[in-house]
Amino acid sequence: MPLPTVVHSQVDPAAITKVTRLFNNTLGSILTELIQNARRAGATTVDLDVAEADDRQWLVIADDGAGIADPAVILALGRSGWDEDIAAREDPAGMGVFSLAGRHVEIRTRPRAGGDAWRISIAPGDWETGGPIPVYRCDHRFGTEIRLPLQDDWAKSLEASANAAARYCPTPIRFKGAPLAQSDWLADALVTVETDGVRIGIYNGTRGAHCQPRINFHGLTVPCILPSIDEKDRSWWARVDIIDSPALQLVLPARTEMVESAALEALRDLVRKTIFRHIASLGSHRVSFAQWTEARNLGIDLPEATALLRGWTPATADLNSGREGSGLIPADNLVLMEHFGAPLEQCAAFALARDGRLQGSLADPDDAMAGYGWYDALPRITALRFEIERDGAPHLFDSETLSGLESGTVDRLDLVVEIGGARPETLTVAAPVVIEYDDAHHWGFEEANVLLAARGAISPDELVDLLEASCFCASDDRDADSWETQNDRFLLDAREMATRLLLGDDAALVERLRAIIAYRAQWFVPEGRQFSAIIGRNAIDVRIEPVPASPAS
Repeated sequence: MPLPTVVHSQVDPAAITKVTRLFNNTLGSILTELIQNARRAGATTVDLDVAEADDRQWLVIADDGAGIADPAVILALGRSGWDEDIAAREDPAGMGVFSLAGRHVEIRTRPRAGGDAWRISIAPGDWETGGPIPVYRCDHRFGTEIRLPLQDDWAKSLEASANAAARYCPTPIRFKGAPLAQSDWLADALVTVETDGVRIGIYNGTRGAHCQPRINFHGLTVPCILPSIDEKDRSWWARVDIIDSPALQLVLPARTEMVESAALEALRDLVRKTIFRHIASLGSHRVSFAQWTEARNLGIDLPEATALLRGWTPATADLNSGREGSGLIPADNLVLMEHFGAPLEQCAAFALARDGRLQGSLADPDDAMAGYGWYDALPRITALRFEIERDGAPHLFDSETLSGLESGTVDRLDLVVEIGGARPETLTVAAPVVIEYDDAHHWGFEEANVLLAARGAISPDELVDLLEASCFCASDDRDADSWETQNDRFLLDAREMATRLLLGDDAALVERLRAIIAYRAQWFVPEGRQFSAIIGRNAIDVRIEPVPASPAS
């Protein structure tokens, strides 16, 4: 076979045998398509009803629109018969009626522009065979009426499907003579802007999944990815109501999504500009520097973000500990604290709180704000280290180095804070305690070393809290105990360690026994009674007795 010199686009006639697969044939999609056709035909009202005939129920969709002059367009796939204006604005493509493919359908119509009323009856097989279908003259008012058998399962959901199809349609729709409720697609928007043939509604808050409808195409709502802008404390997103924008089109045949095109990208740019303009109108914002730059590139002049930062809170070893971060504070005279890991940060925070010189002036860094003049000018703590002296020998503990010392008191313990910026400085703070723990290498808790400036520098309760924040991280192994059980065991061990270091071995033993009894046994002591116990290495003597009466006043 010789090669052709040219080829032409064409539709294989066999394609008509597949028309029953163009739509999903649900009641909702059928109602939506037929209502859209009626709206395009200029109908002032669409009536949905149920009729009894031939011992069956029929779904009736009737409108007072322009009607259909040429019966041939009904089964001409891809030939719409719409006038040039409608064809340009909405790209109907002659596929809406094929939502009925494979069904018994009766159509009556009379063109408003003049001509005879006519009717046809399409059998289920007629959609695919291409065989002749008789056309008969009839009596009918202006507009079009379509009837099809009402399935039993459709009857149960008909009213709900009708309400859904009517909700955002601009054409009034009645169900069994009663008007259906209709809503403005953008009714709950904070701001609505009409421009370039669309209405854009701006919303603040949770925007939901991208699969949720974002665009209303003359009553047909479809999902579409549209720009959103997240500030530090607000999230802005949009919906679009199409009024007259011919370049925006739906994917055929089902029309359940937008065509990705230059027009849709232009719409996204328009949405982005609209959101930025709204943010600018509010007078203040907390968008990232990257978004601020994007707005300026779009020609929207935003001021710099409000100079607010979150107050610094030291990192904890367990990200699921439930510790709450600090609130927002004005960035005037703040010092940024870089990240150094939980053990260093917790012990530094304890020492700095005792010292007080940096109280209330430390803030967490926020990379999203980097680039703003006020943020870049802030000084920041670039290094934390503990300088230690024991038996005349100096030692160092920082994010890179461990002192190698065993737990206990030392001769000198200082926190050294290096602050970089326009005027660098070094601050030395007397530290009560430091906990050396390499959480990055998952040491066991027993490997933690606690160095004390003096035994009275910290209370057992304070040290237990520090140990928990610096060292405790629950295992996420599925065979491990619950977070609560792991935390209880950790606190029991931490209490014993803190008591031994600060009060001695005997006190630690007593404290551990007290904790075990409180956790395991105290809950079942009867009301008004108490246990007395003498616990020896080889014997336990336990007695239950009444609680002694309080001495009289």
